[in-house]
Amino acid sequence: MKLPRRMDGVPPYLYAELDNVIKEVKKQGKEIINIAHGDPDQPAPKVVIEELHSSSNEKGAQLYPNYWGLLPLREKIAKWMKKRFGVTLDPENEIMILLGAKEGIIHLYLALCDNDDYALVPDPAYPTYNTSVIFAQGVPIHMPLVEKNDFLPDLDGFEQKVLRQTKVIIINYPNNPTSKKADISFFKKLVEFCRKWGIYIIHDTAYSEIYEDGKPPSLLEIDGSKNIAVELHSFSKTYNMQGYRIGWICGNKEMIKALAVVKTNTDSGVFIPIQKAAMKALEIYDEFIPGVRELYRRRRKIIHGFLDKIGWDYVRSDATTYIWTKMKTKDKNSMKFVINLVQKTGVVVGPGAGYGKYGEGYLRFSLTQPDEKIKEGMQKFTDYLHSL
Repeated sequence: MKLPRRMDGVPPYLYAELDNVIKEVKKQGKEIINIAHGDPDQPAPKVVIEELHSSSNEKGAQLYPNYWGLLPLREKIAKWMKKRFGVTLDPENEIMILLGAKEGIIHLYLALCDNDDYALVPDPAYPTYNTSVIFAQGVPIHMPLVEKNDFLPDLDGFEQKVLRQTKVIIINYPNNPTSKKADISFFKKLVEFCRKWGIYIIHDTAYSEIYEDGKPPSLLEIDGSKNIAVELHSFSKTYNMQGYRIGWICGNKEMIKALAVVKTNTDSGVFIPIQKAAMKALEIYDEFIPGVRELYRRRRKIIHGFLDKIGWDYVRSDATTYIWTKMKTKDKNSMKFVINLVQKTGVVVGPGAGYGKYGEGYLRFSLTQPDEKIKEGMQKFTDYLHSL
């Protein structure tokens, strides 16, 4: 079978090789402790589950939803955005419900990019950013996220000929995998930069509510940002609703209209009971989210403690469900290290190279396992290092 040319540039699935190793280790009867994947172990809020159940029994629950999403849900989102960020949005034209942020990102590139348009993509990053550009037959231009720049892209490091051909930039703060936050000053510089060069901005802010101190800002707080930018939000990490597949996009109405053209031809919207469940989630934000933050604060402290004991450096951040740490082993091949770790201990951590060229030499730990499993996994990780 001959695949289209656009498939040639799609890199192998991040965990494909690792998954095969994990399967073999499981066959040997060894327990796997996965502190790599960002898959929350806690259930969704009780009222969300109850709403999903009850609304599923309502007459008409099976009908096709409005493509843009239920207006009452979009109105609740607008109120939440105003309260949380001070951002004013028109629920009818500046908010659309998504089948999760991942779907929105992929379809946005199809809506915005012509063949061979350049798209600025962070490295390291969530792999979907890169593959989405390739699927749209654009050209991904990687922006190194390195320690000396505080894991922010160097906006002054591009040649003008590249910027003249660039259509879109995507950013993600708080950041996966590095866990770093961006401040208002960076967002102001980004908006000014993109307005100068006529570049659309996509801000994936799936982790905006996972932090300890210092609320991460919204890009849409910047004056003029809605002229060129959209922001994607998710219920996945905030409310442990990752399997529900629901999120939203907000901001520039023309970009959202373009996305709507793609979406109305590729999907039929989010199941109505899931949208109603999402409405319940927003209603309990103030009472539910502090517990989520405390859970991840406690788990973050556990991993930091183990890393401090072995003298490994990590990004000093209180955001996201991840910890990004620099390898102190002689061999900095992160995939090789993780495969050996799994084979010897059954513990899985994220190989930095899986998130891009500039991720090599780093590992990503996730906070989405029970406390005791994290402790057990980190102890095995530490013992393995001592055996090297």
